[in-house]
Amino acid sequence: MTIVISALFLLVFLVVLATLGNEGMWSNAIVLFNVVTAALVATNFWEPIVAACMKSAPSYVYLWDFLALWGLFAATYVVLRLATDNVSRVRVRFPKLADMIGSYVFALIIGWALVCFLAMTLHTAPLSRNFLFGGFQPEQSQFFGLAPDRQWLGFMQKQSMGSFSRGAPADQPEAHVFDPRGEFMIKYATRRGVMEKGVTVLAK
Repeated sequence: MTIVISALFLLVFLVVLATLGNEGMWSNAIVLFNVVTAALVATNFWEPIVAACMKSAPSYVYLWDFLALWGLFAATYVVLRLATDNVSRVRVRFPKLADMIGSYVFALIIGWALVCFLAMTLHTAPLSRNFLFGGFQPEQSQFFGLAPDRQWLGFMQKQSMGSFSRGAPADQPEAHVFDPRGEFMIKYATRRGVMEKGVTVLAK
């Protein structure tokens, strides 16, 4: 049933393409910047937010990661959108053909960026280990083998070594690197499995 999760990702991709395809190259270039930056900020800083939330509401342990990721993404995107709309009040004009082609190229990239971020965040969702009728399996490459979740995790890891580095103590050089040992997916798969067993026990 891996076709189910692939269909979900494809639907998101096509909705973005249909929504932004005619917005123009300049507008979509700004949207791309906002989307990617918001996703990077969310992925880089959601864990400290979860740690703070856990202190006040530890009973929602399985919800906080997913909510924090998307809440931080949405908040960052709104702030960036307001800022870029204020700064870029005049729409840059391009030749019609170039504008149309550029608009769809940027829409394609935006759609793929959102699919990658969505795929990564689904690992933190408070669902069963292999949810969507067994279609979401962390051991397999999702979306027809394109593995958008792995692509985003790799991209984030690389960025955390550079512009999105949070700094690290001298005795812990890997502390600033996002998922330095590539354990993100198995870590959350294990956690979903524990939650699933707990729900099953309670149901009995």
